[in-house]
Amino acid sequence: MRKRQRGPRPVSDEPLSAGRVEYLEQARERVRNRRIRRTALIVVALTLVVLFTTGIVGSSVAMAKDWADTARILLFPGTGWPQQTGVMEVKQLAAMNSSFVELGEEGCVVWSRTGTRLNSIQSGYARPALAVGKNRFVLYNRSGNELRVESRTQNLYTKQLENSIFLCAMADNGNLAVVTEDVSAMAELLIYNSNMEQVLSWSMSSNDGTPLRMAFSPDGRKLAAAAVTASGGQMMTNLYLVNLASGDPVSLANQSGVPQWLGWTSASTILAVYDSRAVLYNAGGGERAAYEFAGNTLKDISVDAAGNVALLLGSGQLHQAVLLDKSLNVQFSGTVSSANSIVRAGSLFYLLSDSGVECYNTSGEQQWSQTLAAKPQALLADTKELLLFSGNTAQALEVPQK
Repeated sequence: MRKRQRGPRPVSDEPLSAGRVEYLEQARERVRNRRIRRTALIVVALTLVVLFTTGIVGSSVAMAKDWADTARILLFPGTGWPQQTGVMEVKQLAAMNSSFVELGEEGCVVWSRTGTRLNSIQSGYARPALAVGKNRFVLYNRSGNELRVESRTQNLYTKQLENSIFLCAMADNGNLAVVTEDVSAMAELLIYNSNMEQVLSWSMSSNDGTPLRMAFSPDGRKLAAAAVTASGGQMMTNLYLVNLASGDPVSLANQSGVPQWLGWTSASTILAVYDSRAVLYNAGGGERAAYEFAGNTLKDISVDAAGNVALLLGSGQLHQAVLLDKSLNVQFSGTVSSANSIVRAGSLFYLLSDSGVECYNTSGEQQWSQTLAAKPQALLADTKELLLFSGNTAQALEVPQK
């Protein structure tokens, strides 16, 4: 009797079932996630070792907490979208590192971009407001004198100031600027480092004005402040640059009107949007470029991470979208359908109306439109994902197939 030869089982030519394919894809995804978590853990551990050996963490426990937040987000991704965020009506929404913070009447919440709830704050403030950096934010009371500096997962500092708070700005490196009332002057500007140690103060006179917009430079070492004052019955804006190293404010411009938006588009350029024009300034002084609104009313503005600008202008019942590159060159200008807000994201822009979302390219060509069951309140847009906020729900917006 011949002994039966054993060999490898023949490979079947039959296609895998849909269920089997899905199972294999999920298994591969689990393996990838484990590798990502292991790599992230190694990177974070090595980074913390470096920080401890150089003494940086010893001088800033808050920095270690920022790194711990990043590790938690990387190692424990969420279950995705949609999610009930806990905010019925969005007052403020801002992106952070791998996360976002949302403010409403109910309180303030922080979520990872993968759908994990990281933090929830019930401040009890009568008029709460946010200022956001890369890894932390400040929640402050415009009707009081208290502020809270928060990481993405926990409270870092709570501070009571002597006078009521007007405005705050947070730098990516953790520096904080606060404008308060001043009994002997128009306002006082206070600047704190990432450890909440005061490094600068400026008592501002009526000629200096009261800051309505502030923005830190990308490295957090300079502060641009647009302060409003009255002159001859007209509202004027004084634009200042404060170097934290020297502490001396430098006047960059004096402009009629009220500042509506202020930010840095690079390490050397500052964009100020007033009620009648947008101006790009050199940080060393002087205008670099400007765009005039030609009598139209500014409805909304959006500036993406690269410094590209989208303006929503109105004249009567007509709405106009204007796209500008980071040098304020016009990319598109044209009439669009009625909208409440505009969002710029690279080569695309989005219009949010009462009933839905429309997407256009920089040539003004509509890419798609989507009608929604509830009024969209806000949109976080980047090259990877569209996250739409509406009535206590955040959902990943799927691009309609043509």
